[in-house]
Amino acid sequence: MFEAARRPLKICVDGSCIVLRSLDDAIGFVRSHPVHEHAEMLLDQMEAARLPELQRRAWVAFETFSDAMKLVPDAPRRLM
Repeated sequence: MFEAARRPLKICVDGSCIVLRSLDDAIGFVRSHPVHEHAEMLLDQMEAARLPELQRRAWVAFETFSDAMKLVPDAPRRLM
């Protein structure tokens, strides 16, 4: 689907951090984490994104959601 995100995103949960580099990585993370209970519509958007612009928007939506859920470290939030 989406080979690489424009901005890899560092996600930290319970003292452990991972870097998500693709929309598929993000989908897998959300599905495997309890946060998925709050992200049904986000998952729908991410999984339906086929065109590059929709994939970009889905990634931005995931970044925003991750920030709102306090899954990203305060600084620096994004790699690169």
